[in-house]
Amino acid sequence: MKSFKNNFYMLRLIWKACPWGVICETLHWLIHRTSELFYSVFLLRFIVKAIENGTDFSKVAMLLFLVLAYGVGTGAFSAWHWNWYRRKVKLKIDEMLLQKMYEKAVECDLSCYENPEFYDKYTRASSEILQRGMKILENCGRMFSILISAIISIFVIAAWEPIVIPIVLVCAVCSIMIDKKRSKLKYDCMVDTTPQTRAQDYIKRTVFLQDYAKEMRLGKIFFPLLNQFDKSVKQALKTTRHYYGIEAWLRVSRELFMSFGTYLVAQGIIVFRYIEQHAYNLSDVVTILNAATVLQSNVYSLSWNMSDFIENGLYIENLKTFFEYKPKITENENGIIPQNKKHSLTLKNVSFTYDGQTKPTLKNISLDIPEGQKIAFVGHNGAGKSTLVKLIMRLYDVTDGEILLDGINIKDYKLSDYRHSFGTIFQDFKIFASDIEENVLLHPTQNADDEKIARDAVTASGLMDKVNTLPRGMKTQLMREFDDEGTILSGGEFQKIAVARVFAKQSSIAILDEPSSALDPISEYEMFENMMKACADKTVMFISHRLSSAVNADIIYLLEQGEIIEQGTHSELMEKGGRYAEMFEMQAKQYRESEAQE
Repeated sequence: MKSFKNNFYMLRLIWKACPWGVICETLHWLIHRTSELFYSVFLLRFIVKAIENGTDFSKVAMLLFLVLAYGVGTGAFSAWHWNWYRRKVKLKIDEMLLQKMYEKAVECDLSCYENPEFYDKYTRASSEILQRGMKILENCGRMFSILISAIISIFVIAAWEPIVIPIVLVCAVCSIMIDKKRSKLKYDCMVDTTPQTRAQDYIKRTVFLQDYAKEMRLGKIFFPLLNQFDKSVKQALKTTRHYYGIEAWLRVSRELFMSFGTYLVAQGIIVFRYIEQHAYNLSDVVTILNAATVLQSNVYSLSWNMSDFIENGLYIENLKTFFEYKPKITENENGIIPQNKKHSLTLKNVSFTYDGQTKPTLKNISLDIPEGQKIAFVGHNGAGKSTLVKLIMRLYDVTDGEILLDGINIKDYKLSDYRHSFGTIFQDFKIFASDIEENVLLHPTQNADDEKIARDAVTASGLMDKVNTLPRGMKTQLMREFDDEGTILSGGEFQKIAVARVFAKQSSIAILDEPSSALDPISEYEMFENMMKACADKTVMFISHRLSSAVNADIIYLLEQGEIIEQGTHSELMEKGGRYAEMFEMQAKQYRESEAQE
């Protein structure tokens, strides 16, 4: 029953995307099946009966001419549909499914991508999405036409030899049950080999993606990866052999049922009745035998297609699970829309533990961030700084405590409008294969105002001198996925584009997570100078393990093991002589030694 629900679930989606595609596909298969029945049963009966009765040849010729016209017409339709329109339908279906998948992927909670079980389902769904849409439409169209043809055949046979029908149907049901088991085995095999498939996909990416190219060539990391690839392939083969060995025996059993029931018993009864009992004349026995043959063919095809139908239903379950996933952090359409141009933030006893972990990443964080204040969160990697940003952005919800914007719990705001209050750059930011303007704006350039915003933001980030040297300036395409002449900038230059995104966004709070990690000290100083000018009227939160970035902050929070252990201005913390002062002196010493060596 679940297979039927899942297939019809997908058919409803396909119908919304392209209703005429569904109609034409069904009509194509209906013509194919009913034509076979018409030619082999009704037309042949007419010809044999005409011979028996001595019918005038002109009547036979007229019918043959009409049959020829019908064949030309249906053939032209099928050729048009199969060779042209069907390709158009597939593109529409793929577009709809991919768009729905991308929209859901953006909607899913960030925690989903850290859940192996959910990510495996997403991997299976995405790997099948471009194949299953058209497969399901074709399979359902074939099954509908097979059922129509089989029903007509049953009525024809029932007029002379009804005993044949239950024999064929019993064998068909047995075959379908076997095929159901076969489909389940194939699906289980796919599920059990998903971890190996995911491992192989990872290795393929590391070999081909630019991000890994330098390290690949500087060492021999490829060889342990190759060992992992070999290990995953062997494990997948072992799993596959187990499942497909059982599936082979099931296939043999199915063939025995179909051959015995539909060919030996059914046709044997008809021939026996004609030869021994003279139950029919020649035209009748030709009609019954051909109708039985068509029914047998339909039952055989139905069994095979039912196997695909069940298999499709199992795969659709992954897609359906993904499409129907309900995020924990929702848009809250009726939520409050932030009204102030400037905002204050308050964290009250905030604690957070990642799913699947027992040790909290953040513990009892309490602080006030007034509007316009410049805040720095510093500490070693893993101290919880980036997690704190994700909570403030509501990419995760706190485990305990609450976060308030202007005195209101952030869960009470409309999500998209709440997040629009922030301009954020993460330490693991990404650059997209698009032009510089769109990478800065993170949306298509629509007018001259957008162009000015992007240009001012790039200037503020300190990248304009570089942009002015490029042939197409702000319209220069980055990366080479879509343009062979695309520009590849340095890591520091890419980071400046990410910083420019913060300047370009009309937000009152700027969050900069390790904004200078790829910059040299001079570029870092210049970037912070520009940032202070551009964000003079904004609340700014820096997250950094470089303590030099925090010197000019209004207040510094030092985090260790998820807790705030020190807070104050730079001078206050240095005067205190605690952990911050110790770390600052250590970093300053390393910098001085590095300068001396140079």
